[in-house]
Amino acid sequence: MEKEVYRLLRAGASGILFMAFCVQPARPSGIADTLRAHPVGEVVVTGSNSATGRNLLPYTVSVVNGRQIEATGKTQLLSAISGQVPGLFVSERNIFGFGISNGGSGGIKIRGVGGDPTNAVLMMVDGQPQFAGIYSHHVADFYGTEYADRVEVLRGPGSVLYGSNAMGGVVNVITKNADKDGVHTTLTSQYGSYDTWLSSVTNTVRMGRFSSLVSLGYDRTDGVTDGFDFKQGSLYAKLGYDFSDSWKLRADYSLMNFTGNDPLYPKLSDPESTDIYHQNITRGEASLSAGNAYGNTDGNVRVYYSYGNHYVDDPRHFHSLDDRFGILAYQNFRPWEGASATMGFDFDTYTGEIPVSGGVSHVDNTRPTTIGRKSITEYSPYVTFSQELINGSLTVNAGLRMSNSDRFDTQWIPQCGFAVRPAGGWMIKASLAKGYRNPSFREMYLYATANPELDPETMMNYEVSAGKTFSRYFGFDVTGYYSKGDNMIQVVRQKNVNTGSFINKGVEVSAHSHPADNLTLRCTYSYLYTTIDNLTAAPKNQYFLGVTWRPVARLGVDAEMKGIGGLYVADDVARQNYTLFNIRLSYDALPWLEIFTKLDNITGRHYTINEGYEMPGFTGMGGFRLRF
Repeated sequence: MEKEVYRLLRAGASGILFMAFCVQPARPSGIADTLRAHPVGEVVVTGSNSATGRNLLPYTVSVVNGRQIEATGKTQLLSAISGQVPGLFVSERNIFGFGISNGGSGGIKIRGVGGDPTNAVLMMVDGQPQFAGIYSHHVADFYGTEYADRVEVLRGPGSVLYGSNAMGGVVNVITKNADKDGVHTTLTSQYGSYDTWLSSVTNTVRMGRFSSLVSLGYDRTDGVTDGFDFKQGSLYAKLGYDFSDSWKLRADYSLMNFTGNDPLYPKLSDPESTDIYHQNITRGEASLSAGNAYGNTDGNVRVYYSYGNHYVDDPRHFHSLDDRFGILAYQNFRPWEGASATMGFDFDTYTGEIPVSGGVSHVDNTRPTTIGRKSITEYSPYVTFSQELINGSLTVNAGLRMSNSDRFDTQWIPQCGFAVRPAGGWMIKASLAKGYRNPSFREMYLYATANPELDPETMMNYEVSAGKTFSRYFGFDVTGYYSKGDNMIQVVRQKNVNTGSFINKGVEVSAHSHPADNLTLRCTYSYLYTTIDNLTAAPKNQYFLGVTWRPVARLGVDAEMKGIGGLYVADDVARQNYTLFNIRLSYDALPWLEIFTKLDNITGRHYTINEGYEMPGFTGMGGFRLRF
């Protein structure tokens, strides 16, 4: 009875938050003059809690804009950005559908840091942290491309601003706004290989001070193997009301459910197995926030709630429930010319339980996979400060977070750095930042390796970068980094303990060119050296070349080459080295109708990312987009 009451209360709370309004942070006044005065590049919010020129930040932030996301033809966001950001790698399987648990993919590593499952790279939507309570990882299928305006990736620790799980970096999805007056709807549908159907409809409304965005999606596939089918439905909604230039409110709600079957994972231990693993995963999230902007100060307060219900029918018959409640608050100040400060406070409490056990642990074959409801509460103030010097050609930055928790000792998390813009349009940056990650419920309470006495993991990152945009014809930046992780959680004598360490170091390069009005070129390259033997989802070499070309007014050509070298999959699988060629052709048949086709892995390259899951060869999709 108590469990039923709890579930009703949880559903009621999510519904209340859905009906409420929330705010996106406003662009602070005063920054426009700075952006005009100096070549600061793209304006980003990730890494500063306010709209800031990317070149003013001392650390590296990559941006994948909406046009680049659309050019991939993908509906799953992590697949769309994979390869476009140097140092970032996303594990994949099948034609689409990441899944979770045994055989699942969608893991993110930045510069070789991410964890398995991913709990050291923080996934966010509009600055709101995303992770499930039990394993402290995101659910990769939760994020779609239709409502994404752009994705900002902080390569390196973001723990001062974003707390635990941002030890290795941050992936922040910035959602679209209803920018046009009136009612506008976009319907997209495509069909192709393996009986795959991907479809979505997005509606925006702007009437006076009110705005809204609602996006619905449905995707399905039979998959590359008989019995490997995947179905997914999703909803994202965002409402807004501008009371004045100083106060703006928004509300958002998202819900996703996917079901999938997996006949491949059981064959890893028994090639003759006919078992099929089943998954039924539901996640929801809602938030409420209020923002202000007055002269030299602006800020935001957000209240959020998320929940998950996960059924995995493998030999463990795994069922888990989790939820999170949090408050994010910050205020930006510009106390004098060239100075910017932020004071913030985060509160987060998350719980999880595994109430049903129909099987045994896959670790020791004896302990049931059941835990009672556990909770962790975190509360952390932080402060950052930056100052422009020497007529704006030098920006220095520093920050500090005091991380508190009812489970772990207080952590002091610092960062500092500088950005120099000497004559000639050059940009030189350097930073030092500490990251940390609190242990998950899985590591403390689940399976025979559980250890409730674990301490947080930590990492120090040192990096320096330089870059310049010479003209529309060529621009580049190159970054070198050195990361040292300590107190890492490893299994020693069948128990999780804080004993591991690693050193990751490497080089990352990004370049772009716009040689003609109808032609854009982009490329990235990254090299990674790690002291961790056999690190999965962390290729030694990774490169990307993207081409956007409009030979005539109505025809668009988007082509990309993605290459991977030295990717470890498993001891009995050769390290993977492969190059993929993909192309998307689009034609604007009418002002309101676009027809397109997408061809992936044109050369039919054989390769594997997850053990036991060979990726598809050549695949083709065709579809249309209606705008009305």
